[in-house]
Amino acid sequence: MLSDGIAKLVLLRYGFNPLKKYSCAYKVQKLAGTYFLLAGLLVLPSLLSFSNKKIPFMYVRNENLVTIKEGYAGNAIKKGVFMNYEDVPLPTFWSVLRWQMQTNPQKLEKKQDTWFPEVIKNNGMFADKRDKIVWLGHASFLITLNGITFLTDPVFNDIPFIKRRVGIPFDRDSIRGIDYILLSHGHFDHCDKQSFQTLAKTHDRLKVFTGLNMQDLIRSFAPNADVQEAGWYQQYSIANSGISIYYMPAFHWYKRGVNDNNTRLWGSFVIKTPKRTLFFMGDSGYNTHFKEIASFFPDIDICFMGVGAYKPSYIMKSSHTSPEDAVKAFHDLRGKTFVPMHYGTYDLADEPAGEPLRILDSLQRHDRINGKLKMLKIGETWHL
Repeated sequence: MLSDGIAKLVLLRYGFNPLKKYSCAYKVQKLAGTYFLLAGLLVLPSLLSFSNKKIPFMYVRNENLVTIKEGYAGNAIKKGVFMNYEDVPLPTFWSVLRWQMQTNPQKLEKKQDTWFPEVIKNNGMFADKRDKIVWLGHASFLITLNGITFLTDPVFNDIPFIKRRVGIPFDRDSIRGIDYILLSHGHFDHCDKQSFQTLAKTHDRLKVFTGLNMQDLIRSFAPNADVQEAGWYQQYSIANSGISIYYMPAFHWYKRGVNDNNTRLWGSFVIKTPKRTLFFMGDSGYNTHFKEIASFFPDIDICFMGVGAYKPSYIMKSSHTSPEDAVKAFHDLRGKTFVPMHYGTYDLADEPAGEPLRILDSLQRHDRINGKLKMLKIGETWHL
């Protein structure tokens, strides 16, 4: 079917491909997908643009939560699809096709790059209730503030067709005391079924803060989950902690299956305590929303910024930030400390594994980062 051919190419955008790249079978699959794609592209764009012209926007939010942006009606939806403001945020078919048919210019360099993140075993992190940050790999962090422990985007395993390059820094049966899970969006490398199932076994009830329309997906993984959905610029309800949590914009998109394009919302988080303010980026391309977030939170202490899966830029720039764009976003946020993430743990794009840190190190040495660069090892505890 045409939709299957298109779906395969779109899923290939994240590297979810069961065939080894550059093998004969892989090339046959690409050619078959290209055939379906080209057949559809002759007709689909005009049909989609015509059908969408007369469809009005709807605006949705969680009416039970506080909205901090004055006059904001909610997230824009057209024909059941969430927007980045009022723009459709999926990568184009042509860009996916171009990426899959070209040869990576850094292929040899990537093959010769032997860098791996260092992993420190740290089962004691869960019992330590001091203010701290522990990187668990990719976009997963254990964050403790005011005695409350948060876990961001939990992914402890291989993801579909992509192996985790390094292990996790803890034994699974040692996981305890997670008060809240902050889930930015539903892509496989941020929202993992097995990881939620592991957490559900070690907690009587999982409390999850996430975006609109995510509840049924999470509960299919963990029926004991208490899910609180928010739209952008909304404040979650959290009692007696002295902590405020906000769901803020991100320039991204959603796809997990064949026919679910942008049916669930994506976003970022701000965590605010009387002592400090933290920003967790989730997944995002560079856009004006970073400056807008700073207008609501002008004193951000720590920014968790994605610096991986950025090549080729013509397809990745609308989804992820390169190290240079992440630093630019950090400056827009007026943050004090830059913590890199979303690199090294999984091979999702064309850049060599160690390139993001080499670029960040160069930017730091040339005084191009207006703040402190804090590069964590996986499992390393940073007490605040």
